[in-house]
Amino acid sequence: MKRAELLQHTTCSACRRKLGESGLPLFWRLKVERFGIDMRAVQRADGLAAFIGSAEIAAAMGPDEDLAVPLLDKPVTITLCEACAMSPVDVAVLALGGA
Repeated sequence: MKRAELLQHTTCSACRRKLGESGLPLFWRLKVERFGIDMRAVQRADGLAAFIGSAEIAAAMGPDEDLAVPLLDKPVTITLCEACAMSPVDVAVLALGGA
């Protein structure tokens, strides 16, 4: 990781302390994505499998559409110091800008 990229990850998203304050020069960078199941697409895929009688054949013959769709515009990157990474963390709260 180059200097410019490292400077984007200088603070822990959970405890808000500078990385390294815990005494460990280690951190975690997490890319968080949120998805929702497209129930209509699942029902179509399941219906085709039931009609044909085989999920494997239906998967090969079907349109191979997305069964889950992203709910965030782009993935969210959060940074955790080593101490916070080893503790229970509410990832959804951090990813959505809380905490």
